[in-house]
Amino acid sequence: MAGWPRRLSSGTRARNTEGRHGCSGAALGGGAGRPSSAAGIGGACPAATATARIGADLTAVVTGTPSARLASLLDSVADRETSGTASVWRFSGGSVRRALDAGRSPEDITADLAAVASGPLPQPLSYLITDTARGHGRVRIAPASCVLHGDEPALLAEIAAHRKLSKLGLRQLAPTVLISRSPLDTTLAALRAEGYAPVAETAEGTVRIEKCRARRAAAAVPAPRSSGARNDGRAAAASKAKPSAALDPSVLATRLLAAPATTPEPAPFDGGAPFATGTEEIVAGWAKRLPYTDVRQLAHAIDTGQAITVEYVATSGNRTVRTLSRLELDPPYLEAWCHLRDAERVFTLSRIHGVMGAALG
Repeated sequence: MAGWPRRLSSGTRARNTEGRHGCSGAALGGGAGRPSSAAGIGGACPAATATARIGADLTAVVTGTPSARLASLLDSVADRETSGTASVWRFSGGSVRRALDAGRSPEDITADLAAVASGPLPQPLSYLITDTARGHGRVRIAPASCVLHGDEPALLAEIAAHRKLSKLGLRQLAPTVLISRSPLDTTLAALRAEGYAPVAETAEGTVRIEKCRARRAAAAVPAPRSSGARNDGRAAAASKAKPSAALDPSVLATRLLAAPATTPEPAPFDGGAPFATGTEEIVAGWAKRLPYTDVRQLAHAIDTGQAITVEYVATSGNRTVRTLSRLELDPPYLEAWCHLRDAERVFTLSRIHGVMGAALG
């Protein structure tokens, strides 16, 4: 088979291997190109380079393989540009600043580079290290959530040293400036809780105007008022029916029929007596669907802070019966705590269609 390539003998392969690697079998310490010991390999391979040629063009050139210490040093203060038979690093303001950010001083950088340089350090590199170090750290950035400032250094020093305010993470930057690691609203509330009177500022530096909402006393819901003389008949019938929850409807009807009839009092706008209070007049002017007796009952509940039960029709037409307490009149609305929704609600007076005494358990 003349067309097929001739197989190489073992001797020829050994000679080719020696020619490619430049290391003979004798140099490696073994026969037929096989190494016999680590010592033989170490003697045949070149040693790592421990010095660099640093030039005035702010470059460092290392011929051959740099040692681990030399490569680590140059990587920390310069940017590697090429690798191979010769490796090149370039110094810049950014690379020197990176070393300074890592906590190294300019004196340490200069000393370490001088120790690995094959000659004296070039003047341009020394100037670069000095100039970069001169501007490094002149401006500092501190983490903070808000800033406290004022015109009285003694007051700011007192706040910074206050033990109960230590949880805010206060730090004094200047005699009249503190920073806090806590959010603005948290810091504001903590200072006010300790008796100080700070004000909040907007991002533009103006005083933030806080909207004050009226706070209602967290008192227990008062007991429902008893019916007046004008409602004696209805109250008597209700008191007789209350003890029995499972009263027979026929018995209840008999008792209601037996109760004395009540005559509605004339309303002031129908020629009757004038309104007893200003609240009655306001409620009557907005709650057009209520009879005068219901107007008086609702006005009395508003004035005395007592609970009341109303029949309310929402804008959707849904009709509900709600027990209300903590009443506050704000025509044409009535603000109150709704026991049905267990939340504060705003009701339109004109949508209240009926009023009755509250029955709170």
